[in-house]
Amino acid sequence: MKQHQKNKGFTLVEVIVVAVIVAILAAVAIPLYTGYVNDSRVSLANSTAGSVASFLAAERNTGGTPTGYTSGGGTIAAGATVGSGTKAVTIPAKVTVVTTGTMAAGGTVKASHSDGPASTDAAYVSYSY
Repeated sequence: MKQHQKNKGFTLVEVIVVAVIVAILAAVAIPLYTGYVNDSRVSLANSTAGSVASFLAAERNTGGTPTGYTSGGGTIAAGATVGSGTKAVTIPAKVTVVTTGTMAAGGTVKASHSDGPASTDAAYVSYSY
């Protein structure tokens, strides 16, 4: 008498169904992930701009001009430090801060992330000091 061997493994249809499901999940997950990453980059830039604006406002109230700040406005590069000692603000990597105005009259601070949306994107907030 002949004994039947059981086949082990998956059929081609089963493999194709699983591949289609994985492709659908990837098509949904990748754009969501990209959106979350961009949101976190914008958040980092905005919080940095807020920190710099708060620091400049405090310095303005005391009549000081911090190191790393260009009167009349300018760009503060990633990795640079504004101020010194315990009151200093260090700009994170890939974040660029742009200031306008003067310490005497006040101005605005806006930051952008080099890997995030364009610096003109409305997601970036402008802070006054």
